[in-house]
Amino acid sequence: MAEQQPTPQLKSLVESAQEALTAGSRQPTFELPYAAPDLRPNPAVEPFDKVRSYLFGASSVLLLCTSLAFSFGLDGRSRQNLLDPSLVQSILWPAIAIALILSAAFSLRRDQRSARRQRKVAIIATAAVALMACAITLASSFLTAGSAVLATISALLALYCVHQLNQHTARTKFERWATDAPLGFFAGFSMVYALQLWFATAGWTGREHAMQVALVAVGVSLIAAGFAHTERGRHALASGFGISMVAAAIQGWFHESTPLWVSAVWIFMALLVFLLAENRRFQISHAEHRAQRGKPIEF
Repeated sequence: MAEQQPTPQLKSLVESAQEALTAGSRQPTFELPYAAPDLRPNPAVEPFDKVRSYLFGASSVLLLCTSLAFSFGLDGRSRQNLLDPSLVQSILWPAIAIALILSAAFSLRRDQRSARRQRKVAIIATAAVALMACAITLASSFLTAGSAVLATISALLALYCVHQLNQHTARTKFERWATDAPLGFFAGFSMVYALQLWFATAGWTGREHAMQVALVAVGVSLIAAGFAHTERGRHALASGFGISMVAAAIQGWFHESTPLWVSAVWIFMALLVFLLAENRRFQISHAEHRAQRGKPIEF
């Protein structure tokens, strides 16, 4: 008895079923809405890799020394300033310096010495931290113009470091805490400090300058909001910026040196920057969950 051959329709149906099973077994691939972590092995360690970490640590120690020596006298430099969080600065600058020292120690780990993201940010971060230490020293000597220039350069360099960290996403959660968080907080805090120094240099210390101060601060806040709305959400930058702004609002209102509506603007902009960081994290989480379900990313 001759063996029955499958009909063309049956053969086509079997092939379609096999293709469907093969397609279903594949994991859905999607393009991340941020720079993917670089999982390649680190390059070979070079002698300068350790030197770079030591320099970063030395600049952080310098910031710690200057902040401990001079930060408690910062209120005299910015007395009656409309944007004056000097009380919080005297506490947080040493804390930031300690966090940066620990970050420098982390960069000496065997898996971090030659990491590409460490090579991208370490030297720039060293310059930013050292310049901020010099800015604090000049500010304590009432040399507000020079300190404002140095603090501005330091803040810009710190923001450049944040940009580089966005381009080279952290590979682990520990990297985010040990490298990204200290630099991000430093960048956000430095932005408000530089702004404060420029207001003191311009003589915008009275209530009659409230409108100018508010408009400039809103513009700087929008820049901070843009950086907070990057990668997975720069909560450290938003926290550094927001804490300083809220401290300025509370201190200005408490000492009656800042109009109430200006203090409200400080608090509103601080909340806006943090909300944008949180919104970015929600967007990323939403996109990843949709991709895992095989749906297109709405982003």
